[in-house]
Amino acid sequence: MDDELEHNRQAMHAVFAEDGYAGEIGARLTDWGGGWSRVELTVAAGHANFAGLLHGGVTFGLGDAAFAVASNSWGRLSVALSVDVQFLGTVPPGTALVATARERHRTKRTGAYLIEVRSCPDGGPSSDTEEPLIGSLHALVHRTDRWLLGDDAWSDHWRETH
Repeated sequence: MDDELEHNRQAMHAVFAEDGYAGEIGARLTDWGGGWSRVELTVAAGHANFAGLLHGGVTFGLGDAAFAVASNSWGRLSVALSVDVQFLGTVPPGTALVATARERHRTKRTGAYLIEVRSCPDGGPSSDTEEPLIGSLHALVHRTDRWLLGDDAWSDHWRETH
């Protein structure tokens, strides 16, 4: 079953890499699979708000980029219905941030996701749960009838089950 996702992986990765906003904030897609993703960025001076702290929009934007990849990773075009975000911390410029998105529930029409944004002071996390939590997002998508890469890229069986 995952063979079909693997077959389309390179083309899907190219679609995700073209996210203009993620590129603008410096987010990099580092890994993904069916229902999950990992996106990173290094905090720059331009990511600060007027108080000199990490702008909440950067935390949200990084989490949203991870959410977009995870929710679209099965190939079905998915669009956000709602996102609830909690801003839990801040970090200085030069700090690496990692957003991980994980699917919690998926039906033909909706999907629910938990996205965590963590700091990695040494440039890389030792695990997904040991580093300080900077933001937490709970998100819901609408899964459309449209398929990324077109219907022909996915078998009838894949489209029926995903």
